[in-house]
Amino acid sequence: MKIGVIGPSDKEIMEFINKICDVKIVEYAMLKFYVGNYEGVEVVAVICGVCKVNAAITTQILIDKFEVTHVILTGVAGGLDKKLKIGDTIISNDIAHHDVSKEILIEYHPYMKDIYFRANSQLINTCEKIMKSKDISNKCYVGRIITGERFITNNEREELIERFNPLCVDMESASVAHACYVNNIPFVVIRSISDNADEDASNSFKNNVNIAALNSMKITEEIIKELKFIGCN
Repeated sequence: MKIGVIGPSDKEIMEFINKICDVKIVEYAMLKFYVGNYEGVEVVAVICGVCKVNAAITTQILIDKFEVTHVILTGVAGGLDKKLKIGDTIISNDIAHHDVSKEILIEYHPYMKDIYFRANSQLINTCEKIMKSKDISNKCYVGRIITGERFITNNEREELIERFNPLCVDMESASVAHACYVNNIPFVVIRSISDNADEDASNSFKNNVNIAALNSMKITEEIIKELKFIGCN
C-alpha cells in the first residue's frame, strides 16, 4: 500500500508533510513530492496548487511515477448546505464538475453513465468509523462535493444547490476524482468548511483556512493509521 496525499496549498497540507518520516523530495512538472512514511505506511504527499488542471496533473504523476495505490485529497471548501458551520468536515461520497456539461462526460471519454465520480466505499466507511470512535470535535458529514474554477456568487449558490444538492464546493476535487476514476484508483476527499461560498468567501477563507485545514488533516492522518491495520481495496 502506498497512499498519495494531496493538498491544494501549503496551509492545507504542510503540517502533515512535516510529520512524514525519512522524507525524500522528488520533483516532477515543477511540483515537489514528499516521499516517506507516516505511522509505518508509505506515503507521497504533494502541494498540487489551486484549480483543476494542477490537481489532475498531480494525481496522474502520483499514479504513474510513484505508483500510489490510494489517493486522499485534503483541504478546505466553501459550504453550500445551510446546516454547515465553519470548521465542519465533509467526506465525499460522490463528486461532480459543476462547470462541465453532462454530454462532455457521457458522450466522450471517459464515457460515464452519469456525471458523478464515486469515492471508494471502504475509505468512506473508514472515515465514518473514525468520526464515531475518535475524538473529533467538529461535526462531520458524508455527502456530495462539486468542483468548478470560479468563486461562487450568492445568485449561483441557489442554482448549484438546486442542480446538484451538494454539501460544499471547491476547485480541485472533481479533477482528482476524474483522474482516479480513469486509472481505477481508490480515492476519498476530505474537506473542511472555511467559508460559505459567497461574496465574503475570500475574507472568510483567509480568517478560517488554518483551523479548517487542521480539521481535515486530523481525519486524513487517522485514515492512514487505520489503513495500516485493515488494508483497503
